[in-house]
Amino acid sequence: MTTITKPARSVDWTKDRIAALATPEVKQLRANAVRLNDPEIMQRCDAVLDERPRGRGTAKKAVPGAAPKPRRKRKAKAPEANAPETGGAA
Repeated sequence: MTTITKPARSVDWTKDRIAALATPEVKQLRANAVRLNDPEIMQRCDAVLDERPRGRGTAKKAVPGAAPKPRRKRKAKAPEANAPETGGAA
């Protein structure tokens, strides 16, 4: 009788080791665990991702109902020194 066993992992993914990875790497590891049907690793990745802040760093969130900031107007170009003068004595 033949029994099917999981192949031995070459890397033991502990929660501490997963936490040392950058967020995109943890997400990729989780995607690989889903593909390989490894619920233990999926749960560890989820736990690490849940502990991390969401979003893009210190970006400020828009306040609902607040008016958007007006755009800056571009400064007019300085007149060039070689431009012909107007209205002078000839």
